[in-house]
Amino acid sequence: MSAKNIVEKCFFITSLLFTVVQLCQSSELKFRIPKEAASSGEGVYRVSYGPSSGFPASNFTVDSSLINQLITISDVLPGTLYTFHLYFSNSTVHDKLIWTSDLPTTPDPPINLNVSILGGKVAEATWEPPKQGGQTGFKLSLVPLSEKDDTTPRNNYINHLTPFLLRDLTPGASYEVQLFSVFHGQDSSVFVTTNFTTKPNTPGRFIVWFRNETTLLVLWQPPYPSGIFDKYRVSISPEDALESELLVDKERDPPGPAQAAFYGLVPGRNYNISVQTVSDDQISEPTRAQYRTVPLPPVNVTYDPARLASYSFDVRWDPPTKPSEFDRYQVALGIRNTVRYLINKEEERVVTFDEELEPGLTYEVVVKTVSGNVASWPVTANITTRPLPVKITSTASEHVGEISVTWEPAKNSSQDSYRIKYSDMEAFNSGGSLLVVRNTSINLTSLLPGRNYSISVSAVSKKISSEPTVVYQPTKPSSPVIELLQPSESGGWNLTWKSDVTSRQDQYSVMYIRNDTRYLQEKIITRNWLVLDDLYPGAGYEVKVYAISFTLWSDPHSYFQTIPPSKPSGLQVVKASSTNMIIVWTAPAGSLYDHFNVRYQPVGSAFWRQMGFVNTTSCEIKDLVPGERYSVQVTSVSNKVESLESEQIEQTMYPKPLKKVTETLDSYNITFEWEVPEGSRDYYIIVYNAIDDPQDQKSLQVAANDTKPMEKMDVIIDELKPGELYSFRFYAVSHNLRSEGITVQTRTKPVIDSVINIVTREQETKTLGIKYTPTPRRSVVFDRYRFQLSDSSVPAQEKLFNDTNRLVLFDNLVPGRLYDITIWTVSGGVSSVPIHRQTRLYPEPTSEIRSTSITDTEITLSWEKPQGEMDGYEIEYQDPVGHLVKNVSFEEVNIFRGLKPHHNYTFLVSVISGYDTATVRRSRPLSKTFQTLESVPGRVHFFRTVDVKPSEVTLQWSLPTNEQNGVLTGFKVTYYVKGSPKRRQEYFEPTESRGVVYGLQPGMDYVFEIQAHTKVGPGVTAISEETTPIWPPPPPEPSVTPKVVSRTSNTIKVEFSNHFFSNVNGKIIAYTIIVAEDDAKDSNALRMPSWADVQQYALWPPYQVLDPYYPFNQSLVEDFVVGADTCNGVKGYCNGPLKAASTYRIKLRAFTTPTAFTDTVFSYPVQTEADHRTLLAGILVPLIVLVLGVGVALLWRRRRLAPFAKKAKHAKADAMSIADSEVISSRPVKLKDFGEHYRLMAADSDFRFSEEFELLKNVGRDRACNAADLPVNRPKNRFTNILPYDHSRIKLMPTDDEEGTDYINANYIPGYNSPREFIVTQGPLHSTRDDFWRMVWEQNSRAIVMLTRCIEKGREKCDHYWPFDMQPVYYGDIQVILLNESQYHHWTISEFKVSRNDQSRVVRHFHFTTWPDFGVPEPPQILVKFVRSVRERIGNDPKPIVVHCSAGVGRSGTFIALDRVMQHIQKHDYVDIFGIVHEMRKERVWMVQNEQQYICIHQCLLCVLEKKEDVLELGRSEAHDNQGYDDDEGIAESGI
Repeated sequence: MSAKNIVEKCFFITSLLFTVVQLCQSSELKFRIPKEAASSGEGVYRVSYGPSSGFPASNFTVDSSLINQLITISDVLPGTLYTFHLYFSNSTVHDKLIWTSDLPTTPDPPINLNVSILGGKVAEATWEPPKQGGQTGFKLSLVPLSEKDDTTPRNNYINHLTPFLLRDLTPGASYEVQLFSVFHGQDSSVFVTTNFTTKPNTPGRFIVWFRNETTLLVLWQPPYPSGIFDKYRVSISPEDALESELLVDKERDPPGPAQAAFYGLVPGRNYNISVQTVSDDQISEPTRAQYRTVPLPPVNVTYDPARLASYSFDVRWDPPTKPSEFDRYQVALGIRNTVRYLINKEEERVVTFDEELEPGLTYEVVVKTVSGNVASWPVTANITTRPLPVKITSTASEHVGEISVTWEPAKNSSQDSYRIKYSDMEAFNSGGSLLVVRNTSINLTSLLPGRNYSISVSAVSKKISSEPTVVYQPTKPSSPVIELLQPSESGGWNLTWKSDVTSRQDQYSVMYIRNDTRYLQEKIITRNWLVLDDLYPGAGYEVKVYAISFTLWSDPHSYFQTIPPSKPSGLQVVKASSTNMIIVWTAPAGSLYDHFNVRYQPVGSAFWRQMGFVNTTSCEIKDLVPGERYSVQVTSVSNKVESLESEQIEQTMYPKPLKKVTETLDSYNITFEWEVPEGSRDYYIIVYNAIDDPQDQKSLQVAANDTKPMEKMDVIIDELKPGELYSFRFYAVSHNLRSEGITVQTRTKPVIDSVINIVTREQETKTLGIKYTPTPRRSVVFDRYRFQLSDSSVPAQEKLFNDTNRLVLFDNLVPGRLYDITIWTVSGGVSSVPIHRQTRLYPEPTSEIRSTSITDTEITLSWEKPQGEMDGYEIEYQDPVGHLVKNVSFEEVNIFRGLKPHHNYTFLVSVISGYDTATVRRSRPLSKTFQTLESVPGRVHFFRTVDVKPSEVTLQWSLPTNEQNGVLTGFKVTYYVKGSPKRRQEYFEPTESRGVVYGLQPGMDYVFEIQAHTKVGPGVTAISEETTPIWPPPPPEPSVTPKVVSRTSNTIKVEFSNHFFSNVNGKIIAYTIIVAEDDAKDSNALRMPSWADVQQYALWPPYQVLDPYYPFNQSLVEDFVVGADTCNGVKGYCNGPLKAASTYRIKLRAFTTPTAFTDTVFSYPVQTEADHRTLLAGILVPLIVLVLGVGVALLWRRRRLAPFAKKAKHAKADAMSIADSEVISSRPVKLKDFGEHYRLMAADSDFRFSEEFELLKNVGRDRACNAADLPVNRPKNRFTNILPYDHSRIKLMPTDDEEGTDYINANYIPGYNSPREFIVTQGPLHSTRDDFWRMVWEQNSRAIVMLTRCIEKGREKCDHYWPFDMQPVYYGDIQVILLNESQYHHWTISEFKVSRNDQSRVVRHFHFTTWPDFGVPEPPQILVKFVRSVRERIGNDPKPIVVHCSAGVGRSGTFIALDRVMQHIQKHDYVDIFGIVHEMRKERVWMVQNEQQYICIHQCLLCVLEKKEDVLELGRSEAHDNQGYDDDEGIAESGI
């Protein structure tokens, strides 16, 4: 609102207040009698008036003193014209009329004022005239009440009755109507008033920004023009949402796009959404649209196995499991397949695919639900068609248990493996075996031999099998195994064999050949044995047996057998001695034989001794063992085969007697030992009896056990009576012949069979008792007992066998000593085996336990050493956790360390004797309890920070009970800045485990120490270190803004103080000022534009006035003048002058670190003063220019420059323009000369490049950009000075009747193959990315080349207009799905599936990601490779290629120019880079924007011509940097 408007409004309000004061006097009429009336002299003046209503009443008198004084008539009629007469009377004159006047009274106000809203800009006011009095007209005052309405109050004088139209109102604004009655130019003293609000403008078009099954997020444009409104009302029908009507506040002015979300909707349902603007009680006409939620997808997509075939299959599915609305199902093979089946919701959910399918291939079936034109997320299933059957080419069984099978797959059928199933045809209820292979042949092994197998082969693709191909093949039977050839009972030879139990055969073939005559015989049989009854004794035969099964013969099993010859006869012994014998026999008849075999062995031996080949019929056997019995055999031998029977005879020798018999005594047995005599023996016989009973003889036979002569032989004779005297006689026996005997007499040992009990007690430490039970006399012979201790000083004790006192006591022994005890029985001087016992006497206990010293962790105990033998002491006590601690000590004074302070310990002390032995004894224990002293606590556990803020830290700790070491009195936390000696403490209660330390300094390294306290003192210190962060200052209150002190035409002086921001998050180290003419732009960036950066904008966006500084070193208040410097040629931040008569907002920024800051809100708008010098200059400068222009024109005419004059006649209004006939548009260069041309152009720091590029400066700048400059289209331009020319701009299909829906910032650019080969556009804004995808779809583009990153130098260069992942994203009504993405070092190539309604396309996306923020790709070979990569993948596709960077001029032009050059040089011997750029600039502004890009095109071509594309560097020493541009985005932004 201007200052002028503010003054006018203040004046109008003052007038109203004045009028209200007059209301109190509205029933009076005041007038003055003019001075001229007093000229009549002294007399009486009478005043009469009519109508007569009033006080004083008509005809009242006044004296001359009231002449020219104010006279008041009260209670007059309102809105009435009173006529006043003044009469003068004196002594000479009576009622002389000396003055008359008509005076109107103030009218009453009108009544029943009402305002009807007729629209956004028109309202109708109606009223009724005053009830009393008259009026000559009305005055209507219209006062704007809205803050953002800068119109001035309007007064309307109306000379007629209602209605009255209020026009040119601001939509959505609030007004006050004040209506006065007017009577003869006098307003009524009071007025009637009413307030009203006009209908706001309708919101702009809106779209669904995001949708899913239960959510719709709508985005809409504000009204245009926006007018005034407070909020939006957004509603949805049917009212399924959690909130079906939403009120959305307007966020800022001018308003930007707004959005609202509806949640909890029904999937797939069609919703009507309306958006209205709201201003007070007025609601605009709605903007409506219909959108659907995404329906729920189907479930359980599967196929019918019974219907699965090689060329068809049926797909089935189930509807969504949860409620969802949809019309139909969409079923397709694969995402990209354009052939789709639409199945109504009510129809059977089955689709048959039977076209263009191939056997064995896997197809992805995609099923969606569709509601209207909105499809659900796809549900997929992979279905494989059934492969075709294979053809089996061969089968064979060459080896036992194996079958080889070979087959061929069917043509035009795919399979990944083969399933082989085989089974024995004769097996009952056998499921067979299954194998899966990948080859087309297999060798089946481990089969049963001799069986007929059914073999089926099926082709398999993804576990789907073809119909099987079946063949039958028997296996080769196993070879039989000949078991034996032996004589049969019938007189022949029985041949038997066995077959493998797993093999089956029908019959056998047996062949046998006589070896000496080669006579062959064969027999076919079905059994597994055969009797051969025609074999000749002693002859050799080769026998072969075959198994036959299903006409297949097994391998033969061969067996060579010599028929045993007949045995000799008539064997007899003709002469024998103790060591020799001679035998004779008769040779066999009717048999072949070679020689005789003679063998002999001791009878019962397992080994025969051979005599070798004997060719005669007699033999002598020598060196036989005396006393041994031998067996002798003689057999006939033919071909190493003996006769089955032999002639046999036996012969025996006498044995030798025993010598040197010794004995070993025991209680129940006696062991005898002797030397084994020479010769052979079978066993020994021992005859024995007790001397006292010679009639009771017993004998024992002892086996010889193959002992050898001179070896020791022993035997135990048991079951003897202990202590008895016996007589023994010994004999050797061989083959029932005895040797001479030998006699021995001896006595057995007695036994002790008593139970011994050793008695010791803790109380009787010097006495040992032995209790025993008597040994029974019926089983032992003895006369007394003997007891002996190991101490030789203690005499042994004896008791007779019949003594009834069976306790033996040993007194006066040593306590704690270990004693060995031995007990015997004695018979005739022979003692029994003793019983040994061992025991230890209990040691004496110690006396009183004393404590000599007690501290918090130690207790020293002592006691007296007891009498007797002892090894040490065992001390027991429990630790604080309940574990029993045992210590063994060998001293009488013991110190117990490491105890817990303030804890009771009970010590038990026992004396140990026999420590570390099995006979350890402990005395009676002695106990006593002691308590340790209280101590300082232990270290606090888990001490750490859990919440860190700039000025406070929350600490946490714990101290277990067993670490308290006493009664806790509290915790002390000491903290200090690291390296500082200053300490501060905080104290916390003993029950607390968490605490907060306040008042810290932000950004400091703090050390926190904690100690637990008892009355003894503090415990061990636990330490934690933490650095307090520095955060941006807290935002001040919205009312805190810089105060405007004064202003001029170029400066604004503001005032701020050091208390604007709090230091709680860190000390404020610097301040700076942010100024904005257009405060809608982003003003929160760390790096703000400078004053110089914003000069190119019509409305200055927010900029930073100066580098951060700190002004409060000397004062608490700072006065700062914005715009005080000139800033000519200054780089960086500078406080440049402001524009006159312009409105600015100012805010203060405070820093706690160079990157942490907080801003105040912007101040109220402040307008600089008008600069009248600009007005004066605006008058004088055009006048001077006009004069100079006339002079120059006259001069040219005078010189008669006709050609130039003629051209000037047709020249454009642009003074910089050059006639087309004079513009240089082409500079071709031969390719063979290009290298030299480049070096010439690059000389002197690219001087000639600069000159040539300067010629392109104004090319195309005369083209019109009217569509881009429309108000509705301005927000769609990323940069205000990069606008598309009208003649070549892309026109979208209009979406409705609204202006601007056909606009996008894009132009056709000619390429090498076509004049519209490329579409160059700006990087999409968030608000224009829907339009971008509309353009891609409508232009049928299949490739997008992106030459910028989304964010560069901290600024957005392009919206991320494609999906982040594989999930579908809708841009308007266009769905985009990321199919795949390939990342390379310098670029990324992606493929998108772009769909609209039921149509889909694949669009490639080439994203060059390493174009530097400043300059061009380095080395240039990178760009060359990228251009080649794009062209190789696109080819010469006639569909246009979309190219964009951020502005769509610099990098985009460089890419297209290089692509044209690289195609051009393949067919021509020259190149014209200048001409290409010239041609592109006529279609779009600033194509190839700066000189550095222009040089880059030449560098790329040079590396191509010199075949250095694979060389990393071109070799150029430097690149000229045109400081006029940092890159093609060094221009002003104007996006919404």
